[in-house]
Amino acid sequence: MFGCKRVEVRNLLLIMGSAFSSSSSYLQYKNDYELVIRSTKDLEHLLETGFNAPSGKNIGLHDKITAAQNSHGLSHDTVKKLRYLVTIRNKLVHDHNFNSLPDREHFAKSYDSVEKELKEKLNGSSSGCIIS
Repeated sequence: MFGCKRVEVRNLLLIMGSAFSSSSSYLQYKNDYELVIRSTKDLEHLLETGFNAPSGKNIGLHDKITAAQNSHGLSHDTVKKLRYLVTIRNKLVHDHNFNSLPDREHFAKSYDSVEKELKEKLNGSSSGCIIS
């Protein structure tokens, strides 16, 4: 059986390493698909590892957002931003006529803002633990 141990958020973020880059580094990607996919993959990883959101093939990002909202009390504003990012991702991946971001800078800044809010939420959490 796996044990649960506390990890300081600072250490957790170091363990996560370069997976969580700032939006300025995301803007380096000239291709909208790469920008969106890389950033939302990092977001998904953060939700799963930092907020214990469920993982699996049948669990989408919206489900992970809901789980993190319910378990960690994410604000309405944070959830709204998260859902915007995921909706744009879904449109880019699934909508045949949606082939570019309407505003790259807004998307990247939105991601950066959400990432910062989530990390601050983790820093404020004293009872979080990681299954190892």
